[in-house]
Amino acid sequence: MTYQIRKEKKTKNLGKRKPICQGVKMNPKLRNHTDLIEVKEIIIINPSLKEKVLKLQFQVAFRRLFKIVMDNIEEDGTNTDANIVLDELLKAKKVLQKKYKDQIKNEEYRIMWNKLSLLEKEVKNKLILQKQREEMLSLYNEEIKEEKKGRGR
Repeated sequence: MTYQIRKEKKTKNLGKRKPICQGVKMNPKLRNHTDLIEVKEIIIINPSLKEKVLKLQFQVAFRRLFKIVMDNIEEDGTNTDANIVLDELLKAKKVLQKKYKDQIKNEEYRIMWNKLSLLEKEVKNKLILQKQREEMLSLYNEEIKEEKKGRGR
């Protein structure tokens, strides 16, 4: 269900009231319409709506992180890319702990935490594989150098 508020004046000041309980703040991004009131912030207090909004916000953030992981961590990627991605994942975990833990059900929180942990494990595994590959290449290069030295004698 969507609501539209038609405006008669350029601006309307509804005043600021503190919500009775904590709510989830949203900044809606609406297209500019000449006949609608501009809303800069919405505070959702209803627990079921809060949970739905937080789930959607997490899904958007998770998709962004997943895309970053898939784009930056490739077979020939650098360690700095992986470290940047790990930092982003740690930030997301901290936000999840601070913002979401008290406002959503434990089951949903665990699912979200597991998704982030799985991405983190994937990045760490790729880092380990990268280090092993680099070590094997350096050993291979050393063996080739030793063979060339042995042939030159």
